[in-house]
Amino acid sequence: MKGTNKLIKKESLAIGEKGFLIRGVDDRIYFRIYNQNNDGFVDYEWIHYDCEIVIIDKSASLITTDSGDYLDYSTDSMEIVK
Repeated sequence: MKGTNKLIKKESLAIGEKGFLIRGVDDRIYFRIYNQNNDGFVDYEWIHYDCEIVIIDKSASLITTDSGDYLDYSTDSMEIVK
């Protein structure tokens, strides 16, 4: 968004918003917020490069391997033998 000529139609502070960090089929990262009735959502493309987040997903784990460090599903949630 920064440095573009896009006209801002609406802006609201994101602090306190609850949503999901998702990877789209285009390999971009989005922040998905479902509406109050859970019958629709908005995907916001992730542009902010150092946004503080708190992970509350019980199936998420920080995993270190010989090939790198990852945020992924826990081995318990995937029923993988450790």
